[in-house]
Amino acid sequence: MFKSKYSNVLTIILIALIILILVIGIILFAKWYKQERTDKMNEKVIGEFMENNKNGQNDENEGNNTTDENEIGEISDITNINTGTDSTSNTGTTKKKKTYLNGFVVIGYIEIPKTGIKYAILETSSIKALEVAVAVAYPSNPKLNTPGNIVIQGHNYRNGKFFSNNKNLSVGDKIKITDTSNKTLTYTIYEIFQTTSENAEYMTRDTGDNIEISLSTCTDDSKGRLVILARV
Repeated sequence: MFKSKYSNVLTIILIALIILILVIGIILFAKWYKQERTDKMNEKVIGEFMENNKNGQNDENEGNNTTDENEIGEISDITNINTGTDSTSNTGTTKKKKTYLNGFVVIGYIEIPKTGIKYAILETSSIKALEVAVAVAYPSNPKLNTPGNIVIQGHNYRNGKFFSNNKNLSVGDKIKITDTSNKTLTYTIYEIFQTTSENAEYMTRDTGDNIEISLSTCTDDSKGRLVILARV
């Protein structure tokens, strides 16, 4: 009798463990699948972005043009990619198409060779925007690769995606930013620090005539912000 009850308890525990392992496996697979879809959508959008802005300038910082085709919602949201349509002004000049990712305007893309990431840069930052790419948190109506400071936010999912590996960057490492004229500038990191989520001084700092960016993401413990300053 005792052995039978003991055996039943072990069977129940075993079944519960199997179910738990299956649930965890499904959750992990769903996260992985969603991120892979996000990365592929970014690759596609970057290709469309370059095509829409193919009449842009060459890289003024390195002498070449970057033409590689290389904030949590449902996967179905991620697949909503479209581009704007050509429009013509009264003077007959054809305007460039706008590129969209999940309904957000794409104003460029970022590459960090050391961490191996390449993502579209969205014009405005929001929870939904940061689920599919990185985005500008400051200033409003940003223009990449121009004098001043552009703050670019990205998630730290601790999985190597988005800005998860920014903690592995060092002073002297390079960051590439391509804008709507297909001009790519290379920025060099000159300062890395952690601060509180409430501190915004690094956003509004005076950079004079320097062309600078600030990358912002949460720390691994989510208690603060990891900020990286870089300039051309």
